[in-house]
Amino acid sequence: MMMSSALLKLFRSTGSYLLAISRHSIFRPHSPISVPKTDHERAAAARDLLKSAFGERVITAEDPTSRPMVALTTPWSTTCHLPSAAYFQPVSAAEVSTALSIITKTQCKFAVRATGHNPNPGFSSTREDGVIIDLQLLNQKSFDPETGIASVGAGNTWGEVYTWLEEKGRSVMGGRYEEIGVAGFVLGGGMPGFVNLRGMGCDQVRGFEVVLGDGHTVHCSADVRPDLYRALKGGGSNFGVVTRIYLQTYPLLKTQYTVSLYKPDDYANIIEASVAAHKEMETDPQAAYFTNVHRDFVAIGQLYADTPTEEPRVFEPFRKLESMMAPVVPKTDGTLSTLAQAIGRRPPKGKRTIFTISTQVDADLYLAIHQIWQDITATLPPSSDGTDLHYTIQPVTASAGRAGRDNGTGGNVLGLQEVSQNWCVFTLEYPRDGADDAVHQAAMDRLYTQVKKAAEERGLLLDFVCPTFADKRQDVLRGFGEENVGLIREVAEKYDAEGVFQKLQYGGFLVRDL
Repeated sequence: MMMSSALLKLFRSTGSYLLAISRHSIFRPHSPISVPKTDHERAAAARDLLKSAFGERVITAEDPTSRPMVALTTPWSTTCHLPSAAYFQPVSAAEVSTALSIITKTQCKFAVRATGHNPNPGFSSTREDGVIIDLQLLNQKSFDPETGIASVGAGNTWGEVYTWLEEKGRSVMGGRYEEIGVAGFVLGGGMPGFVNLRGMGCDQVRGFEVVLGDGHTVHCSADVRPDLYRALKGGGSNFGVVTRIYLQTYPLLKTQYTVSLYKPDDYANIIEASVAAHKEMETDPQAAYFTNVHRDFVAIGQLYADTPTEEPRVFEPFRKLESMMAPVVPKTDGTLSTLAQAIGRRPPKGKRTIFTISTQVDADLYLAIHQIWQDITATLPPSSDGTDLHYTIQPVTASAGRAGRDNGTGGNVLGLQEVSQNWCVFTLEYPRDGADDAVHQAAMDRLYTQVKKAAEERGLLLDFVCPTFADKRQDVLRGFGEENVGLIREVAEKYDAEGVFQKLQYGGFLVRDL
């Protein structure tokens, strides 16, 4: 199939091309610049060259009121925003290319950040021995009514994209919270609010603009560089810096949702209701829910991709529960934008660590996991001290994998099995000051080991590990399956022949760790 003329027009009209950097001696292939010996010296050299090229858009600790430096003191997670040697904020793909040229010439470690929502240290941050390419100023947006394709810069958040598109009567399947960045979400697969309806977030992408390690800016789609296009959909930051994303939109999606709190001691009935609702969802892809279990309450969100006048049958198991304490979000008819505003949980600023496992659906397994969680939670400081270890049941139906393959976007590299499954995510949040990191991490390590063992012993553990919920030590790429791992390797070698993103990138789920 030939690439559509309309999409090609978008690529051409929004494409940013490499600056004529050959004018500058430091970028010439045989320029005499010498590489500093230590990581800190390399970072200092890169910082100085970036400042020379871009001036005030290169931020350091000497600029305490700048946006990146303020983010260090008030981040979503102090584990994902570390003090780096410099933060460069490009406004075009060409400037990203220049920055990569500086990074490769100095052999400086680096990380790429859009919004920095991943709590894993080093995934979107460096220490003072590296620099950050901060994409937040790449927030351009345009819409082609002929194709329904939205072109959005990598620095946009889903909240910004939802609001902008809804003004045009359009919707796109993206992140469930407003503050989540578009780029990191789709590169990690991305679980949208209605994953069973249209598949993963990456399945909504029609094309990418990417700056490669050699400085070239390229575009890819199902028809142009299809191998790179597919690998980017779940394969993360192994191939280049994504600067623009082309998203398939749909007519405005109306939603209905409510979130209620339940008594935590009714966990057995809540788990039974969650399993029953999941089974009902297999025949109703418009439905979604989450069950978020804390020490002091259980929050259940019921989400529907329509505004029915009658209560959807799929949620009947939750309506039968007798332990509801109060609705925190009353039943509301809204849109994806208002849904993201309503369910976006904004915990106190502090530290957090996460992991996830994927399992088949089974009430006995869920009960065993709950008991493990209770035992380990009892070893932690109380909630009143700001410590909150909670877990979330996230149902995914067999239709989710099919939806991504059947929508004409060329598939992805996630390797999802077409079975009912639960992507259970465990999150530990605790104060940034006065808390013992070793104690909290040890608790999470025990929890992971025991939960994984419980699923394995029952034959219910799945290989897939959702990248956006995973701990840095989890073997995410191998969970995609041998064929997809092979593709990721091949694409990384083909489009990053010098290994810039394997050798110099600070962290991530990278090919180098396979």
